[in-house]
Amino acid sequence: MVYDFRELEAKKVEHMRDGEGHVFTKRVDPEDGMGGIIINTIPPGCSIGLHQHTTNYEVCYVISGKAYEVTEEGKTLVEAGMVTYCPFEGKHSLVNEFDEDFVFFGVLPNIK
Repeated sequence: MVYDFRELEAKKVEHMRDGEGHVFTKRVDPEDGMGGIIINTIPPGCSIGLHQHTTNYEVCYVISGKAYEVTEEGKTLVEAGMVTYCPFEGKHSLVNEFDEDFVFFGVLPNIK
């Protein structure tokens, strides 16, 4: 199956997961129920708030920009070319304190 994210319209989500500002998101949820596939853009000064993955885990590849991933272990700088992983039942947030958009591709497989 192929999904062309170039053809998807980004949706503006205000205060995603109780974060600051807004996030632009493109999301596909395959019909087989595997979970979600996303491309998110976090503008400067915005964030995805702290949240827990209770039905899935998340693997993200950073396409461009930089941000901080905040977990129970602390605050880690992530930037283009890096991968983040949030395990099932893990908690994390992403905070863009920089001057350019932070763009990442994510896969969120459901735990069955």
